[in-house]
Amino acid sequence: MFDKLLKSAAAVVTTPVAVVADVVTAGGIATDRDEPYTVSAVKAAAKNAGKAIDELGED
Repeated sequence: MFDKLLKSAAAVVTTPVAVVADVVTAGGIATDRDEPYTVSAVKAAAKNAGKAIDELGED
């Protein structure tokens, strides 16, 4: 469970970096990505938080 919380916290910490990357790359237009960096970072945080909550429910 702690690994999921740690991954979620790491995603939250890296979100500001993703925002800067989106600004520099014009929302990912200058790169070959399907979605902006910020969207990927927030999805990762939500996914890991959801997994941690599910594990808490199992105990």
